[in-house]
Amino acid sequence: MSKVLDLLNDQMNFEYESAYVYKAMAAYTDSLDLDGFTHWFDGQVREEIEHGEKMKDFLQEVGYDIRYKAMPEPKHDYDSLLDVFKAALDHEKEVTKRIHEIAEVAKEEDARVYSFIQWYIDEQVEEEDSVGKIITRLERINGNWGGIYILDGQLGRR
Repeated sequence: MSKVLDLLNDQMNFEYESAYVYKAMAAYTDSLDLDGFTHWFDGQVREEIEHGEKMKDFLQEVGYDIRYKAMPEPKHDYDSLLDVFKAALDHEKEVTKRIHEIAEVAKEEDARVYSFIQWYIDEQVEEEDSVGKIITRLERINGNWGGIYILDGQLGRR
């Protein structure tokens, strides 16, 4: 077995788990009747599934025997919108760390994987930036519902 392909299979599973994490976050914002925030998280769900599918397709193309793994129950209770987005940023940072680990191993072991994983490295810059900007806005809004509703409308147009 190839270590880097095993890592990529683990990451494929983590991408699907990420979708599950974002589904729980969407359920939280939906419970607050914030349709725009929910729409934003639902978009994240779709992206994470797409990321997992790209990895699955690649693994199958190189002849790897895919292994799906059980997912833990995602966190579903948050203290605030700021709390949920800080959790989202922490999650994206974990994804970034894992992607970089795959790239490091691939650099030594498998040029195909190293080439493939570059897209994810670039994507993670965008993901962390996007969530970070929402956190900054929420910190500036400081719980003011007028500001929250304006941001909700903006996120609904994503």
